[in-house]
Amino acid sequence: MPFETQKENDSESPEKRAQDRKLGDEWEDWDGTPEGDIDEPKARFIWLASFVFVMFLGLLVLGAYLVYPRLGEWSPYVSWPLKAAFGVFLVGSVGVYLLFLMEVATGASRLLPYRWSETLLLWLLPKSVWLGGKLGFSRDQVFNSFIKVNNVLSRSHTRPGGPRRLLVLLPRCLSRETRQEIRRIMEGRPHALATAGGGEEARKAIRKERPDFIIALACERDLASGIKDVALHVPVIGIPNKRPEGPCKNTQVDIEEFRQALEFFERISKDQSSSSSPESS
Repeated sequence: MPFETQKENDSESPEKRAQDRKLGDEWEDWDGTPEGDIDEPKARFIWLASFVFVMFLGLLVLGAYLVYPRLGEWSPYVSWPLKAAFGVFLVGSVGVYLLFLMEVATGASRLLPYRWSETLLLWLLPKSVWLGGKLGFSRDQVFNSFIKVNNVLSRSHTRPGGPRRLLVLLPRCLSRETRQEIRRIMEGRPHALATAGGGEEARKAIRKERPDFIIALACERDLASGIKDVALHVPVIGIPNKRPEGPCKNTQVDIEEFRQALEFFERISKDQSSSSSPESS
């Protein structure tokens, strides 16, 4: 961006900045204040999610402690099976979560069925966003870290197989240069490319193309919403955009990250050694 243009943008008031673009549904509350680039580590979400999980177990144990004396008044044929079931559930929950953490840490192991891992991740998301807010982290920071964790699961659970359908979803707010570069990379490749102005348009594109794999470029808020909608059925690699002028206007993406995601899909789609993805529960 030329120096004069950057200086002009910096001098704009937040109110004017918020009115010079068509904001998406997720950004209707934006006050025009510029934001810096967001690049959170996976560990951010994992720590928040782990704290949420420990709180959940603590509430379960507290509830069991309060109910335990009353169980003694019941017939042992009822109380003992209930106690045993609770113990199995508690131990099983801890075991599943530890396997989930190992999957995220290794990035290559399929220790749990895909739907189990993704369901647990999506269950933890809103609670982690809430906790992150209490600790001073913005929604976008938590979403950014969540997307990285989701990408690990999408890659590790996607088995090599025969040719599959890929859908690349672009936001309408990409800068002209970024859009042209992506189209240049996609030229000659037999993959579907669609521009979506929001969640409803993205869902229409998915219904039309019926992809087996999705690479989505958007802001953290739209990506998190889209992953919640489709990730249990179609694996998604999300690439958050950069917003030097704020949301919904002339956004950019890491082209190298997009290229790597595209090459990952093409590599596994050429391998005929295994069946389709993701593995079922």
